Amino acid sequence: MTVERRREPEIIPQYSLTGDLLSFLRCGLQYRYHSGSALPPSRPVQLWFGEFIHGVLEAAYRLWTTSHPPFPWPCNMTPIPAVPIPPRVAHDVGELGDVVERTLSAQGKNSRSRHARNAAYRRATSAINHLGPDLFPLIHSAEEKVIGTRDLRNAAAGIANIRAKRYELHGVVDVVTNMTLAGVPTQNRLGEAVRNAVPNATGNFEVIVDYKGSRRPPSNPASAYWQQGDWQIQTYAWLRMRQPHALPVVAGILLYINELDPSDDHIASLKRELANNATDVVPIPGSQDAYQLNAWRPGRQINLSLEYRLARAIRVVAVTAASQQQAGQQFDNTVVQIEQCVSAEANAGHIQRNWVAQGDEESCAACDFRHFCPNPHPHDPNFQVEAPAAP
Repeated sequence: MTVERRREPEIIPQYSLTGDLLSFLRCGLQYRYHSGSALPPSRPVQLWFGEFIHGVLEAAYRLWTTSHPPFPWPCNMTPIPAVPIPPRVAHDVGELGDVVERTLSAQGKNSRSRHARNAAYRRATSAINHLGPDLFPLIHSAEEKVIGTRDLRNAAAGIANIRAKRYELHGVVDVVTNMTLAGVPTQNRLGEAVRNAVPNATGNFEVIVDYKGSRRPPSNPASAYWQQGDWQIQTYAWLRMRQPHALPVVAGILLYINELDPSDDHIASLKRELANNATDVVPIPGSQDAYQLNAWRPGRQINLSLEYRLARAIRVVAVTAASQQQAGQQFDNTVVQIEQCVSAEANAGHIQRNWVAQGDEESCAACDFRHFCPNPHPHDPNFQVEAPAAP
């Protein structure tokens, strides 16, 4: 009998969809310092805001499933510094937020300022009260872990020094819904949005929902964040359909929470996008929303209608086999880029020469390494990062 020689162990790198791939696309050098060196940010603004929103919305859903408290839910925040406050009901967003804040604080994650904390509570409360009545009844599971393995050989063809032939990709889906279009009431905004995006969907299917602690990005083809949101949904769908007992995924919903309570910076960005035809959700000509946006100046109050804010907060991405393949190829290429950087650094022994610094204004303003970055984004020194996008 011939005994086969033992094979050399094969390296299969592990990548998180948001923690690795999207972070690398935002800024390769910042990703290297945080992930490759395991250096936590000293001012984790982006981490705190995004994780606070996710934590409060998950806690709200868990509470709703057990007691179904009626909407709207109140929000009585614990003041800073803490002072005695009147007793609160269990579904008070202030109660939910206290638990999430304590958890994040134990991890060294705190809000940048009182202003940012107040904004986070306002947006979480608005999301619960304006999206919860439509979203919560559709949820099948929350915080669903997904994992799969992808082949790198096509993406890495002809490229030397790639250490692996495949890689493991994992992530956490915020919400998975199990629905049929016929079973969703017509007054359900999310159901109607899915019905309009995929009118031919039949039978039981799933829809992936992902919370974004950011505003709706520009929808022009040059917008990297717009494309990456699409790729994220497609890749989550690809991963989800490889899990046991998963149904076909026909669409994904991105919920841009900051659109429910936009800041002055967000309104200014929206006005620029409207002027440049760079956004897909515009106010009806002659409407009160159109008038307010046209007349708005920094420092002025604005009261956009709930319908317009919800339209900007909800983005449905149709999922097909072709769109999943295209998104998967984009992330395969991203993994190849990361692997090339890893190999180049190992050979040269130098970080900054082998990882690209391409952060935008928000990323650079919140970055601990901007003071010695070889390619910092030029920005106004007074620029404030109120609630930057979390991947």
